[in-house]
Amino acid sequence: MIYQVPQLWSSYLSSNSRKVVSSRRILSIAEVKAEKKREASQKADNRKALVEAKSQGKEAHAAVKAHIAQEQAKAAQAKKLEKLKITVEQQAEKARVAAENKAKQAEKRVHLPLFITSSKFYYLSGWEVESGVTNR
Repeated sequence: MIYQVPQLWSSYLSSNSRKVVSSRRILSIAEVKAEKKREASQKADNRKALVEAKSQGKEAHAAVKAHIAQEQAKAAQAKKLEKLKITVEQQAEKARVAAENKAKQAEKRVHLPLFITSSKFYYLSGWEVESGVTNR
């Protein structure tokens, strides 16, 4: 029996985010089930082909076995490439978010409050600005 651990982090998500996370989870479960079903049918087909080839002789059996091994190698390579693609996409998303955060922080630094005293502007950073000229 499989027990599910409650996801505490989901309580911090907005209701719309919960729906998105839930639908993504449902889709990923459906994809995994479909993949397992496809793999099971492929294995059954491979076994049938090997039995038929064995009745035709050793050479036919070896040829079918080599063909199956080649297909499995292609599938494994495709799976590796898919994982690599997903990893690259995740890293790109992390980099994009980091760049956005950095830009927001830089924007906050640029928009420092001004103190106006007579004709001079004093920024909180200590810069003195008078008629467009910056002095330290």
